[in-house]
Amino acid sequence: MSIKLLVAALLPAVALCIYVFKKDRVEKEPIGLLLLLFGLGALSCLPIYYVERFFHWLLDVIFAPLGEADANGNVMLSSGVFYLYHFLKYFIGVALVEEGFKFLFLVLATKKNKNFNCLFDGMIYAIFVSLGFAALENIKYVANYGFIVAIRRAVLSVPTHMFCAVLMGYYYSLWHIGDQVVRMERDLKARNIIRAKTPEVEVRGSIVLCLLIPTLAHGFYDFCCTLNSDLANFAFYAFVIFLYIHCFKKIRQFSVTDGYTGDYANGLLVRKYPELFVVRQENEPEQAECAESQSLDSAVD
Repeated sequence: MSIKLLVAALLPAVALCIYVFKKDRVEKEPIGLLLLLFGLGALSCLPIYYVERFFHWLLDVIFAPLGEADANGNVMLSSGVFYLYHFLKYFIGVALVEEGFKFLFLVLATKKNKNFNCLFDGMIYAIFVSLGFAALENIKYVANYGFIVAIRRAVLSVPTHMFCAVLMGYYYSLWHIGDQVVRMERDLKARNIIRAKTPEVEVRGSIVLCLLIPTLAHGFYDFCCTLNSDLANFAFYAFVIFLYIHCFKKIRQFSVTDGYTGDYANGLLVRKYPELFVVRQENEPEQAECAESQSLDSAVD
């Protein structure tokens, strides 16, 4: 592979990493941590490759009896069965596998990391993992198919990997903040400040959405771009345009509203238990002061 092709393969991922890094407004993440996440994303290509191969083989074994072999030995499926096969292949065998491993590496490397202390952090971590994967995958495609494919993937495939990471990182940050609120609530229960049976802030929804939403987006992208039909092509390009608009908006939104996760957690705690944070001043008219807090409203709108 020539240097020119290698640069063409790596440039889109590197450029997007730099763009997102500059959007990290409150507290820049350590370069070493970001490089580690980028490397883990590239490393995830190895297990993803073998799991995808196994799943696709399994699908072929399951669906082969449902079709008829042509003169060349290729199995032809009926329309309905084919669409089911195609759906399972790309939503489960590609999208879930790839996003699942990215999510696994993301959580293992950052969930308990002391640097994960700002709203934007979950998004930038997810993006660096995803772009690490995209960079190595892009090298493979560009080496095999040349410069024209490098241009096409720079506009479509690599940004879409980042967009899926934006969706993942969005819910990952909300999950992280929710976990902080839960720890605060448990501390208040241990000190008998609130009742032991008081329902805690729900975080399971964010955990599920961390993986579900990017998987659906990734699966729809692959499903449409691999179908040979005008309707699928229209849906594909319309969806890519939507992702460009929606996800760059989310990046800007999280950058502008970036703040310490502890402040957001305190804000949510104040909103849930306002009576605990009212302080009355002696010898003054009845006047309440609530602890200062930030709201997630603008960040999650």
